[in-house]
Amino acid sequence: MQASDPTAARLKPGYVLSAEDIVEFPMSDEDRRDMARGIELFNRGEFWESHEAWEQIWLRHEEPARVFLQALIQLAAAYHQLQRRIYHGVVKHLNNVALKLGPFSGRFLGVDVDGVKAAVDRGQTEIDRVGATGIERFDQALLCKIAFDPRGTGTAPRT
Repeated sequence: MQASDPTAARLKPGYVLSAEDIVEFPMSDEDRRDMARGIELFNRGEFWESHEAWEQIWLRHEEPARVFLQALIQLAAAYHQLQRRIYHGVVKHLNNVALKLGPFSGRFLGVDVDGVKAAVDRGQTEIDRVGATGIERFDQALLCKIAFDPRGTGTAPRT
């Protein structure tokens, strides 16, 4: 029996959306506060705490809206694993983020998706470069800073 690759992205139903599935859900004031708080925490390097803020929004919504939130949560988890020097966790989470964000572009729920995707790509390249034995050499300057406009939505699925 062959063991599964612990770094591979998980392909569960609903994880990969088509362009027509990408519709912004109406955000409540509570959702906006939690999103802004999560991004503030994330950009300060408080990745576990940002994950917790975004999870509150995730709990209030249904699929397929949750896929985007799952991607942000997993990005925070990847960076948390990087802080803990857990190579396979970083790789697995970055792969899942890239998979989930694939059909998104532009701005979604006020988040600059293209900037996040570019940072994920840089992170994947860097973690491959340093490898499991060099994770402490991961260039921290490559970590994503999320640009966010709480007023801005503007779904722009990739075509």
